[in-house]
Amino acid sequence: MDRYPASDALLAWLYVQQGVDAVRVAMGARMEAVGCSLPEHEALYRIDMNGRLPMSELAELLAVTPSGVTRLVERLVARGWVRRYQPPENRRVVFAELTQEGVAVLEGITGPAYRAAVEEGFTTVLTDRDVADLRRVGRKLLEAHGKWDARRFAT
Repeated sequence: MDRYPASDALLAWLYVQQGVDAVRVAMGARMEAVGCSLPEHEALYRIDMNGRLPMSELAELLAVTPSGVTRLVERLVARGWVRRYQPPENRRVVFAELTQEGVAVLEGITGPAYRAAVEEGFTTVLTDRDVADLRRVGRKLLEAHGKWDARRFAT
């Protein structure tokens, strides 16, 4: 007996959720092979996009807790890829910014590996139309939940 009959919407949600999880696992393995976890690369990329990013905003962008982003940034600081910055005029905010080594790692190692992982685990199985549809649907969902900000998704 099926207590929860699967509607098209429910199946679509489950397929998307599990599909994203499967792609993230494959991409994570690819990133680990170059010595950087997927969350570490995503943090480097997000910080680079903004130049300097408040820790609270980085946590939101990465969809992690404040303590989770603190631990992540601590690992990146220990690797010499990120530094923390606290402006003297506002000691309540802490920013994360890339070091020169972090920029070099992002441009020379993690960025190319990430693009290859996206190509391998995502793009090769989708048509151009699929990609366009996903961009449209993703943006629609972000807008509906107050999470769309064009600056955050610039390429």
